[in-house]
Amino acid sequence: MYECKHCHIKVRGNVKCCPLCQGELTGTAEQNIFPIIELQPPLSQKMFRIGLFITLIAVAICVGINLSRPQDGWWILFVLAGSGCFWFSIGIAMKKWHNVPKNILWQVIILSVLAYFWDIKTGYRGWSLEYVLPFLCIGAIIGTCLLAYFLKLHTSEYILYLILDGILAVIPLILLLKHKLNVLYPSAICVSISIILFGGLFLFRRDLFFSEIQRRTHL
Repeated sequence: MYECKHCHIKVRGNVKCCPLCQGELTGTAEQNIFPIIELQPPLSQKMFRIGLFITLIAVAICVGINLSRPQDGWWILFVLAGSGCFWFSIGIAMKKWHNVPKNILWQVIILSVLAYFWDIKTGYRGWSLEYVLPFLCIGAIIGTCLLAYFLKLHTSEYILYLILDGILAVIPLILLLKHKLNVLYPSAICVSISIILFGGLFLFRRDLFFSEIQRRTHL
């Protein structure tokens, strides 16, 4: 049995140092009395790896088809870029799964940036700003409110992310005022929902609304 000269305790099992002071132990080792538990990776990681492997198979098949028919153009580049964007978004979602409102906010930002990038690289037709951005903001506001209700979240757990969702929803208003959009109704709906959101927070959660702003801005 091991013994610690500093803590004057006896330690059973085969350990390297004292559990109290982390000092050196003297004596002889014993058979470990604690069972060895093999940690299994969570199901989400297994599903992530399976999905990633299936995507790899699909990409490999597309590479083979594209190499055999180069006259059709190198469309495999779009497949690779699309797969990368998809799994990047999934990876962020899995990393921040414990905070659903924050996860939603991150997804809005990531998907908006990726959509704008794709729009530019494919000749820019404006669909990223006219459709994707406003509908993502609308979905984020409504989704956060519904999840907060069904998950019974405390107001302080989601109000900051709801405010940030509302601020992002103001971007379509700026684009409307700058006459940068050809299709107006998605952005108009988005701005209306943002106004309703801030009006509701001001009328029904005024104290928490301003206290959260003061706490985050250190005013």
